[in-house]
Amino acid sequence: MIKKIISLMLVCVISVFIFGSTVSAVQITTYSLYTYSTSSKLMASQTTAVCTSTAIGYSGETTKIVFNQTLQKKTSSGSWNNVDGWSKTVYSYKGSVSNTKQGISSGTYRLKTVFKVYAGSSFEEMTKYSTEETI
Repeated sequence: MIKKIISLMLVCVISVFIFGSTVSAVQITTYSLYTYSTSSKLMASQTTAVCTSTAIGYSGETTKIVFNQTLQKKTSSGSWNNVDGWSKTVYSYKGSVSNTKQGISSGTYRLKTVFKVYAGSSFEEMTKYSTEETI
């Protein structure tokens, strides 16, 4: 982990020397200490929604991942209402969670997943939304 932090600091210092004292927002990327990648996917058809979330951390660094999934439906005003939710903890550096909701009505849906990725007692939290699905 120290090597990752030092590498990030070096990139920042070099960027300042190369690009001057101002760095545009385009050049700044989010760096995750314990998370390599995350995804939140929704497949909806007829009256069924399948919600799948995946997270990959770093072997030897990430110790557990908490998945909090929320299936949401778009209202006529454009806001989102929660339809159902699930939570699961995986004690590994990678994991996937899939849940199904039966009996949904026509409309536009998305899956919101909040990932809490741990390395021991330290953690980072990120939220990812699926693409919208209309049935």
